[in-house]
Amino acid sequence: MQIFKDTCVLAALALAWAALPGCAVNETKEVAIYRTMLDENLPASVEAPAPDQVITLRRALELANAHNERLGISGEDYLQALIEKDRAVSTLLPQISLRPSFAQFDNFVAPAFAYTFFPLRYADVQADTHWDIRVTDLANVARAEVMAKYRAALLLDLQADILVETAETYYQILRLERQVKVLENSVTVQDSRVRDMRDKFNAGTVRPLDVSQTEAQAAATRASRVEARAKVVQARAVLALLIGQPSVRNPLDDRFELPPVPPVEELQKQAETYRQDILAAEALVAAADKSLMAAWAQYYPSLSVDFNYWLARESFPTDSNWFFGVNVNLPLFQGGRIHANVRTAYSLVRQAHLYRSFTRRQVAEQVTVAYADLKSSGDRLVELRTEVRAARDAFGLADQSFDVGLATNLQRLIAQDQLLQAELQLASEELNHKTLYLRLTRAIGRLIEQMPQPPTSEAAAPPAS
Repeated sequence: MQIFKDTCVLAALALAWAALPGCAVNETKEVAIYRTMLDENLPASVEAPAPDQVITLRRALELANAHNERLGISGEDYLQALIEKDRAVSTLLPQISLRPSFAQFDNFVAPAFAYTFFPLRYADVQADTHWDIRVTDLANVARAEVMAKYRAALLLDLQADILVETAETYYQILRLERQVKVLENSVTVQDSRVRDMRDKFNAGTVRPLDVSQTEAQAAATRASRVEARAKVVQARAVLALLIGQPSVRNPLDDRFELPPVPPVEELQKQAETYRQDILAAEALVAAADKSLMAAWAQYYPSLSVDFNYWLARESFPTDSNWFFGVNVNLPLFQGGRIHANVRTAYSLVRQAHLYRSFTRRQVAEQVTVAYADLKSSGDRLVELRTEVRAARDAFGLADQSFDVGLATNLQRLIAQDQLLQAELQLASEELNHKTLYLRLTRAIGRLIEQMPQPPTSEAAAPPAS
């Protein structure tokens, strides 16, 4: 019999030791839980671009999705919510433990037969099973499941924020670089005109004032070019931060063609379906309802079950190998704590409903404003293109009139400055129009779906002119 008990003890210890490796955490698998959500519509992993590789808008978004640390931080919050759900589920399961024990008493005077019941030294190996059955735990599991959905919605909402921020920075760089190009062209023309005015001054055909005015305008244009170049460097540093790269010196290529925009009423309906912050608010309301159920469940009786089995026993009574017990707990007086918990739960429910209502109205306002901004930008583009054509014609006429002596140099400089300003505004608005469209798609929660598909050979794509 003793040999059998010793064998059972060794087998139990071996089983417990073998189970230890199962407690190891596979961190790669853990991270993949939230990366799968983030990478559903974008590549799972994106390598850093080569120094001379063109970065398209979609490529920039893919890099931001893959390398922005803020997404990883929020993803860990979602993972922790899933772990909390598993922890809540574990409270519904019985707890099983192996409890070996050894005891030795000091020698005491007793009849010989007493040492049979109370040995001076004994070793026991006890397997304990404890199970608590409470309605509150069931409600907490339901709440934890909803909170995991809430965290998932927050993660996807943050992803949309980061992607639209990346897109806006991307177009800001393009807008600034286009301004630099316009200014460089203007500087080239104005420097030539300065040299021409100096030659004419030396020939005695123009006044010193004309030369000074021409030089002043050329210097102002060069100063604007210096400022625009500095802003390009700043914007590229921001883009590098967003996409998780040390720096971004690659050429950028704008190939994004805007699709038709549906009416604002349809966009409002899409926002109700796709906006993750609305879905998060819905999950928060559901979680508050589950918390209220858990609070009320504290008034209900709870049940605990204990079952103990001795794999090996030398303590008294040595001939008893198992124990079974059932306990029922009826809360009669808790000093008002349960009532306070219920009141708090009702407050959280009201708060969650107010938050959901505000979120819906805020999303509706964002869609309306984004739609109006996009429409206004389209109208401005029409007028700015007309303004550029008119300014170009006006400058041509002023230049011809100056050459034949029918206009002053100041009039020609004013016309040239108006043309430059019109070209800068048009270059800025053309890219701003695309930025506003991306803000609108973010407002309805469909930014990723509206992104252009990657080209067949992105690396070989020529930069936009």
